[in-house]
Amino acid sequence: MEPWRARFFTIWIGQFLSLVGSVAAQFALVWWITKETGSATVLATASLVAMAPSIVLRPFIGVLVDRLSRKRVMILSDSFIALVSLWLAYLFWTGTMEIWHVYVVMLARSFGGAFHHTAMSASVTLLVPNRHYARVEGLNQIIDGGLGIVGPLLGALLVALLPLHGIMLLDFATAAFAVLPLFVFAIPQPEAMADEAGGKRRFWADFRAGLRYVLAWRGLVALCGLLIVLNFALSPAFSLTPLLVVEGFGGEAAMLGWLTRRSVSARCSGGCCSAHGAASGGRSSRR
Repeated sequence: MEPWRARFFTIWIGQFLSLVGSVAAQFALVWWITKETGSATVLATASLVAMAPSIVLRPFIGVLVDRLSRKRVMILSDSFIALVSLWLAYLFWTGTMEIWHVYVVMLARSFGGAFHHTAMSASVTLLVPNRHYARVEGLNQIIDGGLGIVGPLLGALLVALLPLHGIMLLDFATAAFAVLPLFVFAIPQPEAMADEAGGKRRFWADFRAGLRYVLAWRGLVALCGLLIVLNFALSPAFSLTPLLVVEGFGGEAAMLGWLTRRSVSARCSGGCCSAHGAASGGRSSRR
């Protein structure tokens, strides 16, 4: 086996296992909000809070991550998200969980995920030889789409089998699979960053250079615009699906799992799956 394969796939499998726990925890949290409040406003607000940090901060985070150790960024962000899950488990266990906690949790997880995904995505090109880029990206898309279909069913199963604090503890435990390999394997830094000791390039100069690059590529601008429209058109509607299941159909978590799975399948068959995955942050490598 080539040396890069052991390093990359050990890290990748750890990220995948952590993502499975996050999918289950996210489903359980949304289900709790629906049953506890029955409020469309709360569900929509929670979705907005979860999206805002990624949308607003990610362009700046990208410039910052290029100046930091990507390995440390990934370890710290994954550990931060795991601690948030541990805190959530404590709140459910003690029966002190309140709605405002949900907003804090969504905000914190989105903030940590934005750092982690940016560092992981940027590291893939240095962990994988050029000739394997397409294969690895195809694998990421398969996993992302597969979890979008299977994830809700897994979440519904765990809601039926475990208490909510147990699901959050599972999310905390799976985070270890993402963090531990990062202590063992090195994450390469870009050569350009190694040559620029002391951070002589200005932060805002780098940010403007990246913005000019994107704006000069008309096809990329059009694709980004399409993804923005898709997200703002589809995300609010699908965020209210749990309320439809409970109030409209009188269903339980299993029905929500199947309905969410079918809706994701329909979007994938319509050609939007890859676009949706990219817009939502390519979660195959992050929370």
